[in-house]
Amino acid sequence: MKNYRTTKAYKALKADLLANLAARGLVEVIYRDKVEEYLDLWIRRRQLRDDIAERGITIYDPVKKTEVENRSVTLELQTSRQMLAIYNALGFREQPGSGRAAEPDDDL
Repeated sequence: MKNYRTTKAYKALKADLLANLAARGLVEVIYRDKVEEYLDLWIRRRQLRDDIAERGITIYDPVKKTEVENRSVTLELQTSRQMLAIYNALGFREQPGSGRAAEPDDDL
């Protein structure tokens, strides 16, 4: 399993989130803890995406003897929603015209 904590994308995202909080004077432990929670979800989302890429959107269920939805699809959506909730709760907003996505997808 890939160690996403060592990727450039993870490190850049973490640095950007913490810098944004610091610029707004939000340096208390509670804010850094929420950033860590967000980053844990970011990693989980990538793991779920990896599973979907490897096994597909549907998988064979030997008990039902038919194709069923890969549970990772639903979990990825739920994870994404939770990430958005944390992102918004911390007051992050995409900057119009910044040309930057709110979340890097791949290694830089």
